Amino acid sequence: MPETIFNILGTQLRAARMRRGLSQPEIAARLGRNRARISELERDLASNRWGRDRLTLFAEICDALDLIPVLVPRSRIAEVRRLIEETSSEKRQSKQTPSAFDELFIDLGEEDEEDN
Repeated sequence: MPETIFNILGTQLRAARMRRGLSQPEIAARLGRNRARISELERDLASNRWGRDRLTLFAEICDALDLIPVLVPRSRIAEVRRLIEETSSEKRQSKQTPSAFDELFIDLGEEDEEDN
């Protein structure tokens, strides 16, 4: 069976929830919904079963996770994923904690040369 938009969205939604360390009960509490509804949405999207209020619930979960769904041509999805991964990687690198050495010592080498 070919992957549908619902399969992709369900997989990405579940992965985003898990990356943020949120359980289904936690996201359900944020939304004022029953945990079973969250589970049902993730499961139903993954297996191509959906009902009439799925889109509303999907939008609410995206809001709770601070996500914005974006439609991307299937032919360009690999590029978009690479771009997102690169951006995430850059953010992680920029937030690296300085070493104790860097925190305690200042390189005065260049300043000494200028003073001479």
